[in-house]
Amino acid sequence: MILEALHFTAALATSSRRKPREIAGSVGLWSRARRCAKAWAPHEENCQAFIEEKVGQVIERRRVTVLGSGLLRDVPLDYLAKSLQTVTLYDLVHLPSARLKVRRLGRENVRLIERDLSDGLDFLKAEPPDLVISACLLSQMALHAPEPGTVVRRHLADLLGGPWVPCLITDTGFELRNRQGEVIGTGDLLGGEPPPPAFRAWEWTVAPFGEAARETETVHRVIAV
Repeated sequence: MILEALHFTAALATSSRRKPREIAGSVGLWSRARRCAKAWAPHEENCQAFIEEKVGQVIERRRVTVLGSGLLRDVPLDYLAKSLQTVTLYDLVHLPSARLKVRRLGRENVRLIERDLSDGLDFLKAEPPDLVISACLLSQMALHAPEPGTVVRRHLADLLGGPWVPCLITDTGFELRNRQGEVIGTGDLLGGEPPPPAFRAWEWTVAPFGEAARETETVHRVIAV
């Protein structure tokens, strides 16, 4: 709790948005990621591998934009910084831990921008990047939107229809499982909207046994497009 409080205070001082609710949500995610590092590791490795695969499809490697860069755990930041001329990281809040990772990288071609991405991606079209990565962002926007389906449709249309190589990684739904492996609950994470066809798919144990409940675990379905 002390570490969370310190992180919240530092984030509130450094964030351009300075909205306590947004910062508290990001700090909560940071704390869970630390507690669940072992369970999250396969998911993070899958994300990074798929992003590197997508970079290999880009002919002009000038600019990459990462939407929902978050904690920079599922984004191969060093690889992107070495492979492209400019790396721009967008998220609602960039915590001090993420800012420190960028500073430690020691490269001048990485920028951090705080922005609410739920309003669409028109701001990218004036100077389109070569690659746009939506990194585990879509379900988070849907979760907090009054009309989640609208946000999901807009994001998918903007991302997949833009003048760039798109990379989408998103969780689409979840299962609640008991210790016998039985599914005792399910849920949709995209506001009822169907996800696009996936090139890769895997499971992500977001809340292992003991995290949210002693006798159940929460497992998300993830696709990569």
